[in-house]
Amino acid sequence: MSQISFNRLFKPSSVCKSLLRHKNVRLFSSTTYTLTPVDCSFSSTPIYPFLLIDYVLNIPKYSPDGRVIRTYESGEYGLPASNVSILLRDKKLVEEVRHAMTVGFSHHGLRFKLSKNSLDILIDDQKKSTPACVHLPPLPTGFRIQSVAMASSSSDLNNSEDWVVGVKSWGSQLSLFRPGHQWINIKTSPEFMNPFSSLMYSKKDQRFYIPAPGGDYLCSLDLYFREDDQPEFILIAENIPDAVLPELALLNSCSRTDHWVESPSGEQFLVKWYGHNIMRNHNKVETLMHMASKFMVFRAEESWDEKFVYYTEEIGDLCIFLGHSEAFCIPASSCPGLKPNCIYFVGYNFGVYDLTTKTCTTFYTEDDVPLRNLEFPYWPPPVSLHS
Repeated sequence: MSQISFNRLFKPSSVCKSLLRHKNVRLFSSTTYTLTPVDCSFSSTPIYPFLLIDYVLNIPKYSPDGRVIRTYESGEYGLPASNVSILLRDKKLVEEVRHAMTVGFSHHGLRFKLSKNSLDILIDDQKKSTPACVHLPPLPTGFRIQSVAMASSSSDLNNSEDWVVGVKSWGSQLSLFRPGHQWINIKTSPEFMNPFSSLMYSKKDQRFYIPAPGGDYLCSLDLYFREDDQPEFILIAENIPDAVLPELALLNSCSRTDHWVESPSGEQFLVKWYGHNIMRNHNKVETLMHMASKFMVFRAEESWDEKFVYYTEEIGDLCIFLGHSEAFCIPASSCPGLKPNCIYFVGYNFGVYDLTTKTCTTFYTEDDVPLRNLEFPYWPPPVSLHS
């Protein structure tokens, strides 16, 4: 299907009106799609980047122009019951998909930007043509950002100094920043936190969290953490149905990272991201590549000093985003193009995992190499229909 109608993509009329209220709107490049004519101008950055991802995901086998090919693989060795590979055979389309998945990261009206060895916070204000910017002091020498989380919103930055930024480097180093202070470098040991898991801030609990290796504890820091303080640890008690145990046993040979995620309503989840290695011939050289295999989600229920988590394959209208920067969760209905009950992931490869069907879809370039980006930041800002 080479043409997409706005009637199909935007069924509620209120959504169409919301889209057209923006003066500069770009859905996809004209070289990639033929769009139903609409009276609006176009800018260089898509305001709804996931419409492109949704289009590519829904191509049944191959696009009419031959630039997208979809193939299926049967599951084995702990892989999902169905794997889908989407081959992007056009360099322009590859860049558009990469751009749609990596144009930046936004949370609560905030975005982060690296400037040399410093971190800038950009405040998106719809009343102003350009975002305001808060410049933070330089990070420690050699500090390579792996994820960022912030205890604030854009209104807090504008109106008070009661906010904290948490930054995790590759490895096990954490640093916190408060207005009027320098970076607080937290002395941690490798067993405190998984080096590849992401730091997050819980608005509900008003604490920073990061899973410890093994995923059985959460390393926790409050907003008033001082340099000589020690992190607290919260036990994660898992409840796994017997029917899932054989599937879990097949994943023993896979790598795993754990991520704590919170929805806008305060619902919390533990997400386990499994990966495996494959050999691929790239430019006539055998190369080892790391691929996403499977995701498992656990819904959290709390007690005084523990977090009980229960295996689930149903998170409703929610979507979970995993990659560098803070893992986060939003309703699919709040952003055009998102598919509910899915995990969008970026890192060694880009793709979407459907919790309902247990299908892992991965994007590939024409060289049969997984689409990837290992630099910070990752995620595009989700655009709410109701903002």
